Amino acid sequence: MVLRVQRFPVVGFPSPHLFDFERGIGELFNDILDGDFMPTLREYPAVDVAEQENELVILAELPGVRKEDLAISFHEGLLTFGGERKPAVLPEKATWLRNETSGGKFTRTLRLPFEVKPDEITAELKNGVLRVVLPKAEVVRPREIRVK
Repeated sequence: MVLRVQRFPVVGFPSPHLFDFERGIGELFNDILDGDFMPTLREYPAVDVAEQENELVILAELPGVRKEDLAISFHEGLLTFGGERKPAVLPEKATWLRNETSGGKFTRTLRLPFEVKPDEITAELKNGVLRVVLPKAEVVRPREIRVK
């Protein structure tokens, strides 16, 4: 339980900034208790991986990343993609009230759970979402076996 105490100004106290500090500390603790202080730690970018019968589909959130700033490679069962996200530009004479986005270089590597056909891998970046489709190799595709 959080109890807010209202303090009365001390007569003749030289600085009203003390009360701004106290309010800031109160807001900080409220943010911590609300779970809004620290974002959940996770790898960037966020990735979804879905398996279909004949392929693996990977979706990665890449808002603000241009396809020219993105590189994708596949080697020995590892899919690696990386690039650079340009940082947000603060307009002149503005100050951040909240700044949760970040810019900079990133890389993410995923080990694939089975063999794929490397020559048939496709990738598309649309509306800030990277979609990579990896067709399964014939040896790992399901087969129907006929009984004689």
